Amino acid sequence: MDMTVIEMNRLRFLRAIRIPGTNWIPSRYAMSALCFFGFFNLYALRVNMSVGIVAMVNNTRPAVPVVSPALIANSSDALNFTPAVVSVNQDIVCPYPNISSSDRRRQQGRFNWSNQVQGVILGSFFYGYITTQLIGGYICSRFGAKQPFGLSIFLSAILSFFIPLAAEYHYGAVIGIRVLQGITEGFSYPAMHTLLGRWAPPNERSRIAAISYAGVQVGTVVTMLLSGVLAEQLGWESVFHFFGALGIIWYIVWVLYASSSPEEHPRISEAERRMILNAIGATAGRSPPIPWRKILCSVPVWTVCVGAFGHNWGFYTLLTNIPSYLSKVLHFRIQSNGFISALPYITTVCFAIPTGYVVDVLRRRKLVTTTWARRWCHLIGQVLPSMCLILLGFVGCDLYSAVALLTLAVGLDGIAASGYQFNHVDISPTYAGILMGLSNTVSSVPGMIGPYIVGVITNGPSGNTVAAWRLVFYITAAVSVSCAIFFFIFASGELGDWEIVRPDESNETKKLSGNRDPSPTPSPAQDSQTQEEELEGVTYGKVRYRAKSIQLHPSSTTMTLAEQP
Repeated sequence: MDMTVIEMNRLRFLRAIRIPGTNWIPSRYAMSALCFFGFFNLYALRVNMSVGIVAMVNNTRPAVPVVSPALIANSSDALNFTPAVVSVNQDIVCPYPNISSSDRRRQQGRFNWSNQVQGVILGSFFYGYITTQLIGGYICSRFGAKQPFGLSIFLSAILSFFIPLAAEYHYGAVIGIRVLQGITEGFSYPAMHTLLGRWAPPNERSRIAAISYAGVQVGTVVTMLLSGVLAEQLGWESVFHFFGALGIIWYIVWVLYASSSPEEHPRISEAERRMILNAIGATAGRSPPIPWRKILCSVPVWTVCVGAFGHNWGFYTLLTNIPSYLSKVLHFRIQSNGFISALPYITTVCFAIPTGYVVDVLRRRKLVTTTWARRWCHLIGQVLPSMCLILLGFVGCDLYSAVALLTLAVGLDGIAASGYQFNHVDISPTYAGILMGLSNTVSSVPGMIGPYIVGVITNGPSGNTVAAWRLVFYITAAVSVSCAIFFFIFASGELGDWEIVRPDESNETKKLSGNRDPSPTPSPAQDSQTQEEELEGVTYGKVRYRAKSIQLHPSSTTMTLAEQP
Protein backbone atom coordinates (compact mmCIF):
# COMPACT_ATOMS: atom_id res chain seq x y z
CA MET A 1 0.00 0.00 0.00
CA ASP A 2 1.21 3.51 -0.77
CA MET A 3 2.89 5.10 2.29
CA THR A 4 1.03 8.37 1.71
CA VAL A 5 -2.31 6.59 2.12
CA ILE A 6 -1.12 4.90 5.33
CA GLU A 7 0.02 8.22 6.73
CA MET A 8 -3.30 9.86 5.76
CA ASN A 9 -5.22 7.14 7.62
CA ARG A 10 -3.01 7.53 10.69
CA LEU A 11 -3.59 11.28 10.79
CA ARG A 12 -7.35 10.84 10.31
CA PHE A 13 -7.44 8.51 13.32
CA LEU A 14 -5.40 10.87 15.51
CA ARG A 15 -7.57 13.82 14.53
CA ALA A 16 -10.62 11.82 15.59
CA ILE A 17 -9.40 11.61 19.22
CA ARG A 18 -10.38 15.17 20.00
CA ILE A 19 -11.42 16.52 23.36
CA PRO A 20 -15.01 17.74 22.85
CA GLY A 21 -15.46 21.50 22.94
CA THR A 22 -11.77 22.39 22.66
CA ASN A 23 -11.66 23.52 19.01
CA TRP A 24 -11.48 27.14 20.13
CA ILE A 25 -8.41 26.53 22.32
CA PRO A 26 -5.11 26.99 20.42
CA SER A 27 -3.09 23.79 20.56
CA ARG A 28 -0.08 25.56 22.07
CA TYR A 29 -2.21 26.62 25.05
CA ALA A 30 -3.78 23.18 25.33
CA MET A 31 -0.25 21.80 25.55
CA SER A 32 0.55 24.43 28.16
CA ALA A 33 -2.44 23.26 30.22
CA LEU A 34 -1.27 19.64 30.00
CA CYS A 35 2.20 20.74 31.13
CA PHE A 36 0.61 22.70 33.98
CA PHE A 37 -1.04 19.55 35.33
CA GLY A 38 2.15 17.62 34.66
CA PHE A 39 4.10 19.96 36.93
CA PHE A 40 1.23 19.80 39.40
CA ASN A 41 1.77 16.05 39.75
CA LEU A 42 5.55 16.35 39.55
CA TYR A 43 5.69 18.59 42.60
CA ALA A 44 2.94 16.70 44.41
CA LEU A 45 5.18 13.62 44.28
CA ARG A 46 8.19 15.68 45.35
CA VAL A 47 6.62 17.76 48.13
CA ASN A 48 4.41 15.16 49.83
CA MET A 49 7.44 13.94 51.78
CA SER A 50 7.95 17.41 53.31
CA VAL A 51 4.55 17.26 55.02
CA GLY A 52 4.41 13.48 55.36
CA ILE A 53 7.63 13.31 57.37
CA VAL A 54 6.16 15.65 59.99
CA ALA A 55 3.43 13.07 60.64
CA MET A 56 5.85 10.13 60.41
CA VAL A 57 8.43 11.30 62.97
CA ASN A 58 8.17 11.52 66.76
CA ASN A 59 9.19 15.13 67.51
CA THR A 60 9.12 15.29 71.29
CA ARG A 61 9.12 18.65 73.06
CA PRO A 62 12.66 19.60 74.14
CA ALA A 63 13.27 19.67 77.88
CA VAL A 64 14.56 23.17 78.56
CA PRO A 65 14.22 24.42 82.11
CA VAL A 66 14.86 28.16 81.90
CA VAL A 67 11.76 30.36 81.59
CA SER A 68 11.85 33.94 80.29
CA PRO A 69 9.34 36.19 82.11
CA ALA A 70 9.57 38.76 79.33
CA LEU A 71 8.61 36.21 76.74
CA ILE A 72 5.74 35.00 78.89
CA ALA A 73 4.39 38.54 79.12
CA ASN A 74 4.84 39.25 75.44
CA SER A 75 3.58 36.04 73.92
CA SER A 76 1.07 34.20 76.12
CA ASP A 77 -1.57 36.95 76.20
CA ALA A 78 -1.31 37.99 72.57
CA LEU A 79 -1.21 34.51 71.09
CA ASN A 80 -3.06 32.52 73.77
CA PHE A 81 -0.07 30.20 74.03
CA THR A 82 1.46 28.46 77.00
CA PRO A 83 4.53 30.24 78.40
CA ALA A 84 7.52 30.47 76.11
CA VAL A 85 10.79 28.99 77.25
CA VAL A 86 14.42 29.45 76.43
CA SER A 87 17.24 26.96 76.54
CA VAL A 88 20.20 27.18 78.84
CA ASN A 89 22.19 29.04 76.21
CA GLN A 90 19.43 31.67 75.97
CA ASP A 91 18.17 30.56 72.53
CA ILE A 92 14.46 31.24 72.22
CA VAL A 93 12.15 28.21 72.06
CA CYS A 94 8.64 29.17 70.97
CA PRO A 95 5.62 28.26 73.10
CA TYR A 96 3.26 25.38 72.41
CA PRO A 97 -0.43 26.02 71.66
CA ASN A 98 -2.89 25.37 74.47
CA ILE A 99 -3.66 21.77 73.59
CA SER A 100 -3.81 18.82 75.93
CA SER A 101 -0.83 16.56 76.41
CA SER A 102 -2.84 13.64 74.99
CA ASP A 103 -3.55 15.59 71.78
CA ARG A 104 0.11 16.53 71.58
CA ARG A 105 1.14 12.87 71.86
CA ARG A 106 -1.38 11.93 69.19
CA GLN A 107 0.35 14.30 66.76
CA GLN A 108 3.65 12.42 67.10
CA GLY A 109 4.67 9.78 64.59
CA ARG A 110 6.24 6.45 65.46
CA PHE A 111 9.64 6.84 63.77
CA ASN A 112 12.47 8.12 65.94
CA TRP A 113 14.55 9.80 63.24
CA SER A 114 16.90 12.63 64.21
CA ASN A 115 16.82 16.00 62.44
CA GLN A 116 20.00 15.00 60.65
CA VAL A 117 18.42 11.80 59.30
CA GLN A 118 15.33 13.75 58.28
CA GLY A 119 17.56 16.22 56.44
CA VAL A 120 19.17 13.36 54.51
CA ILE A 121 15.75 11.91 53.63
CA LEU A 122 14.46 15.28 52.40
CA GLY A 123 17.62 15.88 50.37
CA SER A 124 17.99 12.33 49.01
CA PHE A 125 15.60 13.08 46.14
CA PHE A 126 18.26 15.34 44.66
CA TYR A 127 20.98 12.67 44.87
CA GLY A 128 19.18 10.98 42.00
CA TYR A 129 17.77 14.13 40.42
CA ILE A 130 21.19 15.53 39.60
CA THR A 131 22.24 12.44 37.61
CA THR A 132 19.72 12.60 34.76
CA GLN A 133 19.67 16.30 33.89
CA LEU A 134 22.18 16.34 31.04
CA ILE A 135 21.23 12.96 29.61
CA GLY A 136 17.60 14.07 29.83
CA GLY A 137 18.32 17.19 27.81
CA TYR A 138 20.18 15.15 25.19
CA ILE A 139 17.41 12.55 24.85
CA CYS A 140 14.68 15.19 24.59
CA SER A 141 16.59 17.17 21.95
CA ARG A 142 17.22 14.06 19.87
CA PHE A 143 14.03 12.05 20.23
CA GLY A 144 11.34 14.46 21.43
CA ALA A 145 10.14 15.45 24.88
CA LYS A 146 6.69 13.88 25.09
CA GLN A 147 7.63 10.48 26.49
CA PRO A 148 10.51 11.64 28.74
CA PHE A 149 8.23 14.18 30.42
CA GLY A 150 5.35 11.75 30.79
CA LEU A 151 7.40 8.80 32.01
CA SER A 152 9.28 10.93 34.54
CA ILE A 153 5.98 11.53 36.35
CA PHE A 154 4.49 8.09 35.77
CA LEU A 155 7.48 6.18 37.19
CA SER A 156 7.76 8.54 40.17
CA ALA A 157 4.04 7.94 40.86
CA ILE A 158 4.58 4.17 40.87
CA LEU A 159 7.50 4.51 43.30
CA SER A 160 5.40 6.66 45.64
CA PHE A 161 3.28 3.61 46.54
CA PHE A 162 6.36 1.86 47.99
CA ILE A 163 7.40 4.60 50.44
CA PRO A 164 5.18 3.43 53.35
CA LEU A 165 6.55 -0.12 53.03
CA ALA A 166 10.11 1.20 52.88
CA ALA A 167 9.58 3.33 56.01
CA GLU A 168 8.44 0.29 57.98
CA TYR A 169 11.61 -1.54 56.99
CA HIS A 170 14.31 1.14 57.51
CA TYR A 171 14.86 4.82 56.78
CA GLY A 172 17.64 3.76 54.39
CA ALA A 173 14.99 2.13 52.19
CA VAL A 174 13.06 5.44 52.13
CA ILE A 175 16.23 7.20 51.02
CA GLY A 176 16.64 4.63 48.24
CA ILE A 177 13.08 5.17 46.97
CA ARG A 178 13.54 8.95 47.02
CA VAL A 179 16.79 8.64 45.07
CA LEU A 180 14.96 6.59 42.41
CA GLN A 181 12.18 9.19 42.28
CA GLY A 182 14.82 11.87 41.74
CA ILE A 183 16.37 9.87 38.87
CA THR A 184 13.02 9.59 37.09
CA GLU A 185 11.96 13.21 37.68
CA GLY A 186 15.34 14.48 36.47
CA PHE A 187 14.04 14.29 32.89
CA SER A 188 11.13 16.66 33.54
CA TYR A 189 12.69 20.13 33.35
CA PRO A 190 14.89 19.45 30.29
CA ALA A 191 11.80 17.99 28.62
CA MET A 192 9.72 21.04 29.52
CA HIS A 193 12.29 23.43 28.10
CA THR A 194 12.50 21.37 24.92
CA LEU A 195 8.72 21.62 24.60
CA LEU A 196 8.86 25.39 25.16
CA GLY A 197 11.52 25.73 22.47
CA ARG A 198 9.27 23.93 20.01
CA TRP A 199 5.81 25.20 20.99
CA ALA A 200 6.13 28.77 22.33
CA PRO A 201 6.51 31.68 19.87
CA PRO A 202 9.05 34.24 21.21
CA ASN A 203 6.45 36.94 21.89
CA GLU A 204 4.33 34.51 23.94
CA ARG A 205 7.17 32.63 25.60
CA SER A 206 7.02 34.20 29.07
CA ARG A 207 3.24 33.80 29.16
CA ILE A 208 3.13 30.15 28.05
CA ALA A 209 6.03 29.22 30.30
CA ALA A 210 4.45 31.02 33.28
CA ILE A 211 1.22 29.06 32.77
CA SER A 212 3.07 25.76 32.48
CA TYR A 213 5.31 26.36 35.47
CA ALA A 214 2.44 27.65 37.59
CA GLY A 215 1.69 23.96 38.09
CA VAL A 216 4.74 23.90 40.37
CA GLN A 217 3.18 26.34 42.81
CA VAL A 218 -0.39 25.04 42.49
CA GLY A 219 0.80 21.46 42.93
CA THR A 220 2.78 22.49 45.99
CA VAL A 221 -0.22 24.35 47.43
CA VAL A 222 -2.71 21.53 46.93
CA THR A 223 -0.26 18.89 48.11
CA MET A 224 0.52 20.71 51.33
CA LEU A 225 -3.17 21.42 51.97
CA LEU A 226 -4.32 17.86 51.28
CA SER A 227 -1.31 16.14 52.85
CA GLY A 228 -2.07 17.66 56.24
CA VAL A 229 -5.71 16.59 56.05
CA LEU A 230 -4.91 13.12 54.70
CA ALA A 231 -2.22 12.49 57.31
CA GLU A 232 -4.46 13.56 60.19
CA GLN A 233 -7.64 11.84 59.00
CA LEU A 234 -6.46 8.73 57.13
CA GLY A 235 -2.87 8.28 58.27
CA TRP A 236 0.40 9.42 56.75
CA GLU A 237 0.48 6.44 54.34
CA SER A 238 -2.48 7.89 52.41
CA VAL A 239 -0.37 10.92 51.45
CA PHE A 240 1.84 8.79 49.21
CA HIS A 241 -0.94 6.54 47.88
CA PHE A 242 -3.25 9.39 46.87
CA PHE A 243 -0.73 11.42 44.89
CA GLY A 244 0.73 8.31 43.30
CA ALA A 245 -2.71 7.45 41.89
CA LEU A 246 -3.18 11.03 40.67
CA GLY A 247 0.10 10.89 38.73
CA ILE A 248 -0.91 7.68 36.94
CA ILE A 249 -4.25 9.20 35.84
CA TRP A 250 -2.47 12.27 34.44
CA TYR A 251 -0.06 10.10 32.45
CA ILE A 252 -2.93 8.38 30.61
CA VAL A 253 -4.31 11.77 29.50
CA TRP A 254 -0.81 12.95 28.50
CA VAL A 255 -0.19 9.92 26.26
CA LEU A 256 -3.49 10.47 24.44
CA TYR A 257 -3.30 14.22 23.81
CA ALA A 258 0.30 15.52 23.97
CA SER A 259 2.84 15.89 21.13
CA SER A 260 6.53 16.75 21.10
CA SER A 261 6.17 19.49 18.48
CA PRO A 262 3.59 21.24 16.26
CA GLU A 263 4.70 19.12 13.28
CA GLU A 264 3.68 15.94 15.12
CA HIS A 265 0.42 17.24 16.61
CA PRO A 266 -2.56 15.59 14.85
CA ARG A 267 -5.22 18.12 15.87
CA ILE A 268 -3.47 21.47 15.45
CA SER A 269 -4.91 23.82 12.82
CA GLU A 270 -2.76 24.47 9.77
CA ALA A 271 -2.85 28.22 10.47
CA GLU A 272 -1.50 27.76 13.99
CA ARG A 273 1.11 25.28 12.80
CA ARG A 274 2.40 27.75 10.22
CA MET A 275 2.36 30.61 12.73
CA ILE A 276 4.49 28.68 15.21
CA LEU A 277 6.91 27.43 12.56
CA ASN A 278 7.27 30.92 11.10
CA ALA A 279 8.10 32.29 14.54
CA ILE A 280 10.41 29.51 15.70
CA GLY A 281 11.43 27.42 12.70
CA ALA A 282 10.83 23.76 12.02
CA THR A 283 12.02 21.25 14.56
CA ALA A 284 11.31 17.85 13.10
CA GLY A 285 13.80 15.79 11.16
CA ARG A 286 17.39 15.00 11.99
CA SER A 287 19.03 17.35 14.46
CA PRO A 288 22.45 18.83 13.69
CA PRO A 289 25.36 17.92 15.97
CA ILE A 290 25.13 19.52 19.42
CA PRO A 291 27.65 22.39 19.68
CA TRP A 292 29.00 21.31 23.06
CA ARG A 293 32.16 23.41 22.94
CA LYS A 294 30.30 26.63 22.20
CA ILE A 295 27.67 25.89 24.83
CA LEU A 296 30.20 25.06 27.55
CA CYS A 297 32.30 28.15 26.73
CA SER A 298 29.31 30.52 26.75
CA VAL A 299 29.25 33.12 29.55
CA PRO A 300 25.42 33.58 29.33
CA VAL A 301 24.93 29.82 29.74
CA TRP A 302 27.02 29.67 32.91
CA THR A 303 25.32 32.84 34.15
CA VAL A 304 22.01 31.00 33.96
CA CYS A 305 23.59 28.18 35.97
CA VAL A 306 24.71 30.63 38.68
CA GLY A 307 21.28 32.28 38.78
CA ALA A 308 19.59 28.88 39.03
CA PHE A 309 21.94 27.80 41.84
CA GLY A 310 21.14 30.86 43.95
CA HIS A 311 17.43 30.66 43.29
CA ASN A 312 17.20 26.97 44.08
CA TRP A 313 19.18 27.31 47.29
CA GLY A 314 16.35 29.41 48.68
CA PHE A 315 13.56 27.57 46.91
CA TYR A 316 14.58 24.05 47.91
CA THR A 317 15.60 25.01 51.44
CA LEU A 318 12.16 26.49 52.08
CA LEU A 319 10.25 23.89 50.06
CA THR A 320 11.64 20.98 52.07
CA ASN A 321 11.80 22.70 55.47
CA ILE A 322 8.77 25.00 55.81
CA PRO A 323 6.60 22.22 57.30
CA SER A 324 9.41 21.30 59.72
CA TYR A 325 9.87 24.95 60.75
CA LEU A 326 6.15 25.36 61.37
CA SER A 327 5.97 22.10 63.32
CA LYS A 328 9.17 22.18 65.35
CA VAL A 329 9.60 25.93 65.95
CA LEU A 330 6.11 27.46 65.80
CA HIS A 331 4.43 24.18 66.85
CA PHE A 332 1.50 24.07 64.42
CA ARG A 333 -0.72 21.00 64.32
CA ILE A 334 -0.23 18.86 61.21
CA GLN A 335 -3.49 19.95 59.53
CA SER A 336 -2.84 23.65 60.19
CA ASN A 337 0.77 23.06 59.15
CA GLY A 338 -0.36 21.96 55.69
CA PHE A 339 -2.52 25.04 55.20
CA ILE A 340 0.12 27.52 56.35
CA SER A 341 2.82 25.73 54.32
CA ALA A 342 0.64 26.07 51.21
CA LEU A 343 -0.13 29.77 51.68
CA PRO A 344 3.26 31.06 50.39
CA TYR A 345 2.89 29.12 47.13
CA ILE A 346 -0.57 30.55 46.50
CA THR A 347 1.11 33.95 46.67
CA THR A 348 3.79 32.78 44.23
CA VAL A 349 1.18 32.07 41.55
CA CYS A 350 -0.29 35.54 42.10
CA PHE A 351 3.10 37.06 41.26
CA ALA A 352 4.41 34.64 38.60
CA ILE A 353 1.66 34.69 35.96
CA PRO A 354 1.01 38.49 35.94
CA THR A 355 4.76 39.13 35.81
CA GLY A 356 5.11 36.86 32.76
CA TYR A 357 2.26 38.66 31.01
CA VAL A 358 3.67 42.14 31.76
CA VAL A 359 7.14 41.13 30.55
CA ASP A 360 5.71 39.84 27.25
CA VAL A 361 3.76 43.08 26.73
CA LEU A 362 6.82 45.24 27.44
CA ARG A 363 8.98 43.19 25.10
CA ARG A 364 6.36 43.19 22.33
CA ARG A 365 6.10 47.00 22.54
CA LYS A 366 9.90 47.20 22.60
CA LEU A 367 9.88 49.11 25.89
CA VAL A 368 12.48 46.73 27.31
CA THR A 369 14.89 44.27 25.77
CA THR A 370 14.79 40.58 26.63
CA THR A 371 18.17 40.89 28.35
CA TRP A 372 17.12 43.64 30.74
CA ALA A 373 13.71 42.05 31.38
CA ARG A 374 15.41 38.84 32.53
CA ARG A 375 17.99 40.70 34.63
CA TRP A 376 15.54 42.89 36.50
CA CYS A 377 12.96 40.14 37.10
CA HIS A 378 15.59 37.85 38.56
CA LEU A 379 17.16 40.53 40.75
CA ILE A 380 13.84 41.76 42.16
CA GLY A 381 12.60 38.19 42.60
CA GLN A 382 15.65 37.33 44.74
CA VAL A 383 16.42 40.51 46.70
CA LEU A 384 12.88 41.09 48.04
CA PRO A 385 12.43 37.50 49.32
CA SER A 386 15.90 37.65 50.92
CA MET A 387 14.92 40.81 52.80
CA CYS A 388 11.84 38.99 54.12
CA LEU A 389 13.97 36.06 55.28
CA ILE A 390 16.32 38.37 57.17
CA LEU A 391 13.35 40.03 58.90
CA LEU A 392 11.90 36.58 59.65
CA GLY A 393 14.94 35.88 61.79
CA PHE A 394 14.04 38.81 64.06
CA VAL A 395 10.32 38.28 64.68
CA GLY A 396 10.94 35.39 67.07
CA CYS A 397 7.71 33.72 68.16
CA ASP A 398 5.38 36.38 66.77
CA LEU A 399 3.19 33.91 64.93
CA TYR A 400 1.39 36.27 62.58
CA SER A 401 4.50 38.23 61.54
CA ALA A 402 6.39 34.98 60.93
CA VAL A 403 3.67 33.59 58.67
CA ALA A 404 3.32 36.89 56.79
CA LEU A 405 7.06 37.19 56.14
CA LEU A 406 7.37 33.54 55.16
CA THR A 407 4.49 33.98 52.72
CA LEU A 408 6.11 37.03 51.14
CA ALA A 409 9.55 35.40 51.04
CA VAL A 410 8.23 32.53 48.93
CA GLY A 411 5.56 34.50 47.05
CA LEU A 412 7.83 37.26 45.73
CA ASP A 413 10.09 34.55 44.36
CA GLY A 414 7.46 34.14 41.62
CA ILE A 415 8.84 37.31 39.96
CA ALA A 416 12.11 35.48 39.32
CA ALA A 417 10.27 32.95 37.14
CA SER A 418 10.41 35.54 34.34
CA GLY A 419 14.13 35.92 34.98
CA TYR A 420 16.51 32.99 34.86
CA GLN A 421 13.90 30.27 34.36
CA PHE A 422 12.98 31.22 30.77
CA ASN A 423 16.45 32.44 29.82
CA HIS A 424 17.50 29.04 28.41
CA VAL A 425 14.93 29.35 25.62
CA ASP A 426 16.06 32.93 24.86
CA ILE A 427 19.65 31.78 24.39
CA SER A 428 18.91 28.61 22.41
CA PRO A 429 15.39 27.45 21.47
CA THR A 430 16.89 24.46 19.66
CA TYR A 431 18.94 23.22 22.62
CA ALA A 432 16.84 24.62 25.48
CA GLY A 433 16.48 21.14 26.95
CA ILE A 434 20.23 20.63 27.05
CA LEU A 435 20.81 24.06 28.61
CA MET A 436 18.16 23.28 31.19
CA GLY A 437 19.82 19.95 31.89
CA LEU A 438 23.15 21.69 32.44
CA SER A 439 21.78 24.43 34.70
CA ASN A 440 19.58 22.01 36.61
CA THR A 441 22.58 19.77 37.27
CA VAL A 442 24.34 22.71 38.90
CA SER A 443 21.25 23.97 40.68
CA SER A 444 20.34 20.55 42.10
CA VAL A 445 23.32 20.77 44.44
CA PRO A 446 21.40 23.08 46.86
CA GLY A 447 18.65 20.49 47.03
CA MET A 448 21.21 17.92 48.14
CA ILE A 449 23.16 19.92 50.70
CA GLY A 450 20.57 22.52 51.81
CA PRO A 451 18.33 20.17 53.84
CA TYR A 452 21.40 18.46 55.28
CA ILE A 453 22.85 21.79 56.46
CA VAL A 454 19.49 22.67 58.03
CA GLY A 455 19.51 19.29 59.77
CA VAL A 456 23.01 19.86 61.15
CA ILE A 457 22.20 23.40 62.38
CA THR A 458 18.93 22.37 64.03
CA ASN A 459 19.97 18.94 65.31
CA GLY A 460 19.89 18.12 69.01
CA PRO A 461 17.45 18.86 71.87
CA SER A 462 18.02 22.63 71.67
CA GLY A 463 18.33 22.77 67.89
CA ASN A 464 14.80 23.88 67.02
CA THR A 465 15.25 27.41 68.33
CA VAL A 466 14.72 30.82 66.80
CA ALA A 467 18.47 31.50 66.78
CA ALA A 468 19.25 28.27 64.90
CA TRP A 469 16.65 28.97 62.22
CA ARG A 470 17.80 32.60 62.01
CA LEU A 471 21.18 31.27 60.85
CA VAL A 472 19.41 29.12 58.24
CA PHE A 473 17.58 32.17 56.89
CA TYR A 474 20.75 34.30 56.81
CA ILE A 475 22.67 31.70 54.82
CA THR A 476 19.78 31.34 52.37
CA ALA A 477 19.50 35.11 51.84
CA ALA A 478 23.26 35.54 51.36
CA VAL A 479 23.51 32.83 48.68
CA SER A 480 20.41 34.06 46.83
CA VAL A 481 21.46 37.73 46.67
CA SER A 482 25.08 37.09 45.68
CA CYS A 483 24.04 34.84 42.79
CA ALA A 484 21.33 37.31 41.72
CA ILE A 485 23.90 40.12 41.48
CA PHE A 486 26.12 37.93 39.30
CA PHE A 487 23.14 37.15 37.05
CA PHE A 488 22.22 40.83 36.80
CA ILE A 489 25.70 41.71 35.55
CA PHE A 490 26.32 38.91 33.05
CA ALA A 491 22.92 37.61 31.86
CA SER A 492 21.93 37.89 28.20
CA GLY A 493 18.64 37.43 26.35
CA GLU A 494 20.25 37.16 22.90
CA LEU A 495 20.59 34.00 20.84
CA GLY A 496 23.82 32.07 21.17
CA ASP A 497 26.00 32.27 18.07
CA TRP A 498 25.47 28.53 17.44
CA GLU A 499 21.79 29.25 16.76
CA ILE A 500 22.34 31.71 13.88
CA VAL A 501 22.20 30.37 10.31
CA ARG A 502 24.98 32.08 8.36
CA PRO A 503 24.78 32.86 4.62
CA ASP A 504 27.96 30.92 3.88
CA GLU A 505 26.57 27.64 5.17
CA SER A 506 26.03 24.89 2.63
CA ASN A 507 22.70 23.90 1.15
CA GLU A 508 22.45 20.88 3.42
CA THR A 509 19.48 20.36 5.68
CA LYS A 510 19.41 23.03 8.46
CA LYS A 511 17.31 24.40 11.23
CA LEU A 512 16.06 27.94 11.16
CA SER A 513 17.19 30.17 14.01
CA GLY A 514 14.50 31.33 16.41
CA ASN A 515 16.07 34.81 16.08
CA ARG A 516 15.37 35.26 12.39
CA ASP A 517 12.28 37.13 11.37
CA PRO A 518 10.43 34.94 8.89
CA SER A 519 8.49 36.30 5.99
CA PRO A 520 4.74 36.70 6.39
CA THR A 521 2.30 34.02 5.33
CA PRO A 522 2.38 33.66 1.50
CA SER A 523 -0.24 35.60 -0.39
CA PRO A 524 -2.83 33.84 -2.56
CA ALA A 525 -0.80 34.73 -5.64
CA GLN A 526 2.27 33.07 -4.18
CA ASP A 527 0.27 30.08 -3.04
CA SER A 528 -1.01 29.52 -6.58
CA GLN A 529 2.58 28.92 -7.66
CA THR A 530 2.96 26.03 -5.20
CA GLN A 531 1.16 22.77 -5.73
CA GLU A 532 -0.60 21.64 -2.60
CA GLU A 533 -2.79 18.66 -1.81
CA GLU A 534 -5.54 19.17 0.80
CA LEU A 535 -6.60 15.99 2.61
CA GLU A 536 -9.11 16.57 5.42
CA GLY A 537 -7.26 19.52 6.87
CA VAL A 538 -3.79 18.01 6.41
CA THR A 539 -1.67 19.93 3.90
CA TYR A 540 1.07 18.22 1.94
CA GLY A 541 3.33 20.52 -0.01
CA LYS A 542 5.67 23.42 0.74
CA VAL A 543 5.54 26.17 3.33
CA ARG A 544 7.80 29.07 2.46
CA TYR A 545 10.11 30.87 4.93
CA ARG A 546 11.99 33.76 3.45
CA ALA A 547 14.56 32.08 1.19
CA LYS A 548 13.76 28.66 2.65
CA SER A 549 10.98 26.10 2.41
CA ILE A 550 9.82 23.09 4.37
CA GLN A 551 9.57 19.89 2.34
CA LEU A 552 7.22 17.25 3.70
CA HIS A 553 8.38 14.01 2.14
CA PRO A 554 5.43 11.91 0.93
CA SER A 555 7.04 8.72 2.24
CA SER A 556 7.27 9.88 5.86
CA THR A 557 6.27 12.58 8.32
CA THR A 558 9.80 13.96 8.51
CA MET A 559 10.08 17.65 7.73
CA THR A 560 13.43 19.06 6.68
CA LEU A 561 14.59 22.56 5.83
CA ALA A 562 16.22 23.09 2.47
CA GLU A 563 17.17 26.22 0.53
CA GLN A 564 14.64 27.10 -2.10
CA PRO A 565 16.24 27.16 -5.57
